[in-house]
Amino acid sequence: MSKLQDFWVEGTIAAPLSPFKKNGDLNPDILDEYVDFLVKNKIDGVFAIGTMGEGMSLTVAERKQAAESWVRACKNKLKYVIIQVGTENLRSSKELAQHCQQIGATAIACLAPSYMKPTSVDALVDYMEQVAAAAPDIPFYLYDINFMTGIYLDSVEFLEKAGSRIPNLRGLKYSCKELPKLLDCKNCCGGKYQVMLGSDEQLLTALSIGVDVPVLNGFVGPTFDKLRTAFRKGDLDEAQRQQKIAREIVLITAKHGGGIPAIKSIMELLGLDLGPVRLPLLPITAQQKEGLKRDLQKLGLL
Repeated sequence: MSKLQDFWVEGTIAAPLSPFKKNGDLNPDILDEYVDFLVKNKIDGVFAIGTMGEGMSLTVAERKQAAESWVRACKNKLKYVIIQVGTENLRSSKELAQHCQQIGATAIACLAPSYMKPTSVDALVDYMEQVAAAAPDIPFYLYDINFMTGIYLDSVEFLEKAGSRIPNLRGLKYSCKELPKLLDCKNCCGGKYQVMLGSDEQLLTALSIGVDVPVLNGFVGPTFDKLRTAFRKGDLDEAQRQQKIAREIVLITAKHGGGIPAIKSIMELLGLDLGPVRLPLLPITAQQKEGLKRDLQKLGLL
């Protein structure tokens, strides 16, 4: 267990989109090109089949196919393949966790079910204990994104209570908007657990409190690399300038439809067509796409 307890993600992690064919099937054939794109954008690993990957819109069979495809495509190219295994039921999450261990994923992360929600931290620990136990030989992370799940439980309390019951617990991906709690999670239990930030627009703030591994859109990788380099050199003006660019990308995306549909359009504008989104999401309009292209060109992203 000592190897698991020493596990710590380093660098920059991308939250990749799931590529689909025009008929809606998964398109694993494009992942080699996608991974090459991530490498060029200074990415060290993926947090796959999460929110940006439309994981909750995939079947269990599709998620297994996607996980296998990411592990294959990332081999010898990216250091980390973290797979999100949360579903709306415990048995499917356990099945996916076990599968991830079998195929050689680096680590797993898990969302709590958001329809039949856990109503207490104790219930959340009970749930995650069983998911993590299905893949006991690889690191486990809680995935907390409360504005999407509607679950507003205390992540600090989770880490404090889960530590003695989940031997492979290594921390959490924190995608919530409450920044004080990010600091609390980072400092709890003597800093024993890793906190990865799931936000493109809070990068500099996170660095200032010692949270230095983001999970972001792949094309933001160069911006964060410049931001982190400037921050470590003490060049706060340049770090702030890069953070402003990251924030501008978020605002432009929101202006032209927002969310996963707009991010897929950005990837297409960058030369990688990852196909449509899956219902109930809808693609952005042609007018929105043209506006997106125009504003990103002004910013210099294209």
